Amino acid sequence: MRGRVSRGLDVLASGLRRYVAMRTPSYILLEAEESRGGVTTWDALSLLIFMWDNWNEVFRHDLTFVERSLVSELREYRNRWAHQQEFTERDVYRIMDNIERLLYAVKSEDVEAIRQLRKESLRRLWSEEIGNDQGNGYLRKLWPYLMCGSSGIALGAAIVAFGPSPWSWMLAILVLMAMMRIAWWQTERESLHRHGPHECSQCGCIIYTEKCPYCKPMTISDVAAGVKDRTAKRMVDIS
Repeated sequence: MRGRVSRGLDVLASGLRRYVAMRTPSYILLEAEESRGGVTTWDALSLLIFMWDNWNEVFRHDLTFVERSLVSELREYRNRWAHQQEFTERDVYRIMDNIERLLYAVKSEDVEAIRQLRKESLRRLWSEEIGNDQGNGYLRKLWPYLMCGSSGIALGAAIVAFGPSPWSWMLAILVLMAMMRIAWWQTERESLHRHGPHECSQCGCIIYTEKCPYCKPMTISDVAAGVKDRTAKRMVDIS
């Protein structure tokens, strides 16, 4: 989960840098850059703090108190992330949703990127809250066949008992086949509500489960190296 939060914060920083650079008067921005460096190197926390500190003077004219509350909440989550606190799936979804709302408010081009992360988190949250029912998967698939099969056998027995042979046997077999077909339809319909193939947000591999089997748990050094590489790449692109 920390890896997905890290990626969401990167998207947030990318979207806010352009907005802060365009919206902030030059004299305020230059004064902040003297102590923090160029705005193109600011991370998500620096951008959120800057927006909070300069809200009344700069950002309140474009944004509302709703966006200000999003800035405050995202600052808190970013601090939790920095202090290695654990996140639940509900926390991750809330973070992605808040980032999407804030980037949408500032008309950022990165809204679609964070929307994909939010959708992935929503799928995971749905599995966690509603239940992917891994332990009951076989029972879920077997239950329609048991119900329809027993109904087909009961109907077939009644047809054979009260109907003339051999037509009654043929009709009983057709009824059983029809009931099993209904059971198959039911299992197929339920399978549509399961998660199909989708792209992992971390490694980009196409996976068929909620947890990617190709991703290893990210360590602090992995996160730091990833942020350093992305920062270097952005500096090269800017230059």
